[in-house]
Parts: sequence; C-alpha cells; structure tokens
Amino acid sequence: MTAKPNVEEHLQPLPILIVDDDIWTQRILARILESMGFEPLIANNGYEAIELALERKPAVIFLDIIMPELSGHQTLKLLKRLKTTRSIPVLMITALSDTENLGLAVKEGAAGFIRKPFTRALILEKLQELLGNEVVQALAILRLRQRTEPTEAPASTPPPPPLPEAPQSIRPDEALRRYQAENNEPPLSTELIRELLLRPPQPPAPSAEA
Repeated sequence: MTAKPNVEEHLQPLPILIVDDDIWTQRILARILESMGFEPLIANNGYEAIELALERKPAVIFLDIIMPELSGHQTLKLLKRLKTTRSIPVLMITALSDTENLGLAVKEGAAGFIRKPFTRALILEKLQELLGNEVVQALAILRLRQRTEPTEAPASTPPPPPLPEAPQSIRPDEALRRYQAENNEPPLSTELIRELLLRPPQPPAPSAEA
C-alpha cells in the first residue's frame, strides 16, 4: 500500500497529473484541483504523461481511458511497469459503463474511477481516500491563507519566473528518454515500450514505514 504523504512535509501544493486530450476536461479538473491547494500538471497524451510522471512524481494521476496514440489502458500499463511510477495511484476518467473495460483497468492497477461528468465533491472524496483527509485539509487551509493574506511584496523582490510552457507533443521513440538514471535502465525505445506493455505488472515497492 502506498504511504500517504506527511502533512508537515507538504506545506506547498502537491502535484497532480491530469492526462486527457479534451481541453475542457483539463481546464475543469485543473481548476478544481488548484482550488483545493494542489498543483495541476497537464498531459495531452500517454507519452507526455509518462514523461511528466517520471520527472515530477505526482501524488495522484487522473487518466482518461479513451485517448489517441496510447490509450488510457496502455498508459496505465506503462506506469505500473516502471519502477519510478509504479506506486503512484491512478484514477481512471471515463464516460463508459462497460464493466469489462473498467475491470481490466482495476486488474492493471487502477486505484479507482472518476465518471464524467464529475463534481468537485467527487474529486475531493477520491483524494481524501488516496491521500488522507489530514493532507487534503492542510492543503486547502494553505490555499485559503494564500488567497486571503496580503500578497504585496517588497519593492526589491524580483518578479516571479514565467510559467513553464505546456509540454509539446513528442514522438513515441523520444517521449520516455528521461527515465530515472538511478534505475540503470536503457533508453525507452519503441521496442522497449512494446516489451513493457507485454510485461506483467510488478507489485509496488514497500514503503519505508512498512
């Protein structure tokens, strides 16, 4: 079982990855997460999702099932076969009611589902289940303080850095090259991606508290 974040270690927004090719779903979910004190990360497809997940290690991933190139199922398979992302809980976003389809996602390691159209209350409930009510409440209080406390900075304070640009669409054979060096794995070529998709899922690494 994934260890829940310690509140005192996360007095800043936790990153949460949204993977969906629909811009409206991206915007709605990002606004909900930001209002709760999380940092939304956006990926337009499965390749961008893997790259961002390896680089930022989000606390939770919201993953759409129906996407071009890599489907949500294929992306989930890759996430659960890479050491760095294996323990990240993944919530599948779907408008489907196909029991077999949803069951397949559970078998591959999905932590649950968010059905479209979703509500803020549902997102909150799922995050409380995965991260714990204490963490979610602490981030919400931090967000409230940021919105209500004076934000006027001293004249000598430099301007904030520009926001990073949204990740560009990348080719499958280039998307996963940033795999963590400590894993001593070869670059994730197209052939290795195929091998990972066929490989059975591995259990998450035990937490330090276990």
